[in-house]
Amino acid sequence: MRRIAHSPALGWLAVLAWLALVGFLMLAPGEGSLVEDTSRAFGGTDLTDALGHVVLFGVLAALLAHALSFHLPPERSLWRAAAVTITLGTALELAQLLAIERGASLLDLGANWLGPLAAIAWLRRRGFSTPASSKQARPASRTGRRHLSSDTRSRK
Repeated sequence: MRRIAHSPALGWLAVLAWLALVGFLMLAPGEGSLVEDTSRAFGGTDLTDALGHVVLFGVLAALLAHALSFHLPPERSLWRAAAVTITLGTALELAQLLAIERGASLLDLGANWLGPLAAIAWLRRRGFSTPASSKQARPASRTGRRHLSSDTRSRK
């Protein structure tokens, strides 16, 4: 049975689910809504709001990097995820100008950029790799024995 972390479909599903949450929180009307209640629960200040943006877009970048790593080399998936997430954060912040009872903020825009960059830096520091390269070696036969390399066999 394959682990969830090694499933491209579940990786992309996680990206889409988190993206839906981010889109909802960024564009839903603010007054008397779940968005306002959530903001108030974390202090309701501009700083706590910005911290929320860092977390939302940092998690999105990490999930996207993981999903992209099924299709791209690790380093490329990290930077592509950062670029896509920063672009998306900018677009959503500008879209708030059109949303009822919402407004764009330079502090939030900076937080939308800081989140992905911090997440990518953290993943790089932790040695981010592709899901395929982190799997253990598979058994070479039905008996479950692994084949030994020629160097190991010649030493015996």
